[in-house]
Amino acid sequence: MRSASHFGAALAKIGRNQPCDCGSGLKYKKCHGKYPISASFHDAEHERAFQQAIRKMEAERVQRQKQQGLGKGIISAPLNDHRIVAVGNRVYYSKNWRTFHDFLRGFLIDLLGKDWFQAESNKPDPERHPIVRWFHQAITDAKRLSVVSGDIHVGPMTGAQRAFINLAYNLYLIAHHADPKQVDQLTSSFVERLKSERADDFIGKLFETYAAAAFLKAGFNLAYENETDGRSSHVEFVATYPKTGAKFSVEVKARNRSTAEDGPIDEIKRLRVGNKLNKALSKHAQHTRIVVIEVNVPDIVTEPSFEDGWPRAALDQIRSVEKAPAPDGGEKPSAYVLVTNHSFHNNLDAIGSSTQVIAAGCRIPDFGPDVGFNRLKEVLESHDRHKEMLALLDSMREHYEIPSTFDGENPDFAFAPKDSPPRLRFGEIYSVPDARGKEIPARLYEAIVLEREKAIMGCYQSLDGGENIMVRTPMTDLEIAAWKRHPDTFFGELRQIPKRATNWIELAMSFYDTYKSTPREKLLEWMAMADDIEYLKTLSQADLAILYCERLGWGAANKP
Repeated sequence: MRSASHFGAALAKIGRNQPCDCGSGLKYKKCHGKYPISASFHDAEHERAFQQAIRKMEAERVQRQKQQGLGKGIISAPLNDHRIVAVGNRVYYSKNWRTFHDFLRGFLIDLLGKDWFQAESNKPDPERHPIVRWFHQAITDAKRLSVVSGDIHVGPMTGAQRAFINLAYNLYLIAHHADPKQVDQLTSSFVERLKSERADDFIGKLFETYAAAAFLKAGFNLAYENETDGRSSHVEFVATYPKTGAKFSVEVKARNRSTAEDGPIDEIKRLRVGNKLNKALSKHAQHTRIVVIEVNVPDIVTEPSFEDGWPRAALDQIRSVEKAPAPDGGEKPSAYVLVTNHSFHNNLDAIGSSTQVIAAGCRIPDFGPDVGFNRLKEVLESHDRHKEMLALLDSMREHYEIPSTFDGENPDFAFAPKDSPPRLRFGEIYSVPDARGKEIPARLYEAIVLEREKAIMGCYQSLDGGENIMVRTPMTDLEIAAWKRHPDTFFGELRQIPKRATNWIELAMSFYDTYKSTPREKLLEWMAMADDIEYLKTLSQADLAILYCERLGWGAANKP
């Protein structure tokens, strides 16, 4: 049984130099902050509620970032019976936006121009612009596949639905992060090319939006090059990683797919990764190069592998370019190379087709899927050298899904039917049976999800602190879906979910996260029985921690 449950209220801390909450306009220390607060106000219950509120806010922040990325979050609020959304220098509003996807559909049509969109819609389907074809197929697919859940329709996403909403989200991110003084000019430059009847213009700009969105979601700042300046070749944009200040010149290339090119011919002609990479390397670049190449093929790779298929062929072509001299006989410039395939664009009817990416270095010897490491120190040093690129790749994995809520709430909870059972959250109070079977109020303080059994095993404490109670609660399908989406914040507080290591290096990295700051003396104490203890005594704390974790990882992975 679950019942209603909020006992007490959380307190928000006010800084002494912040404006007083009473609205006087005075600083807190000059207003209500100058009055003494009774000692009884700072009792254990209020302190517990305050700490719980902090943990709740941290969980909300992390969950919001996992949905919306590490850049600027969605700026939105309900206002009377409308939903308002701020983007760049504009505010959009509607009574009909229940989900963020609802907003994105209208946003893209508005950017493209309603008259243009209607004119394209009036054409026979084969003559329509691809974006408009996606939209109409997406509407048909939604009617065919969606079911009612609460007061919205939900269903699996087809390639057509993904293509339309993803383009809308890309353009939203570009506009949302742009300088408000330049946002209109910037979005117009994208829209003009996207509406072009020339396939090369459309395809090139389409996948440039994907590249820009990937960097923005990873927290990079972008400065776009002037496309009208024909005095010299230049890249698409310069990406700056705020945490390190590192700048990257980013060039985007895309293959314009045709049926003839996808016939039974060799992968060099089909993918053209080498050709695109050579052209990208010939462009002027002021900073470290990143080349993004979209192969745009219908192949669906469910288990990314570099042993065969287009990923293997793409990597081989990168290595071939790397070995060949530049046209002038000199050395080619180095570059990070990202090869992507947004397969849903060529599988509009399919459900579940996604995006794949491989990352390799061209003349960067320690970066790529075919690079092997024998020591943990080599891995750590490589990670440090390439931290910006690794952050980008982590974000591409983490922030693949398009947010459906405006505030970062778990959509499985946000759009749940009104008769759904109350959500279980740490720190909140529920009615549970005690040892005698009597229902009493108790606070949930720990829990685990038994996914296979579709149940939650919760630990509760009675409000007088005298009894700890374990209660098993069945889970609904909705709760299982919510758990799978955000397991680390499922109970309203951030709890790290351990990842399963697949090799000894990953095990060693996991140990290193735990022991990297362990005092040198303690590490030597733990390794006192090692055969090479005299050598270990000569190492610094940093090197000793690395070696200790390396040996732990190797030993754990090779344990009989």
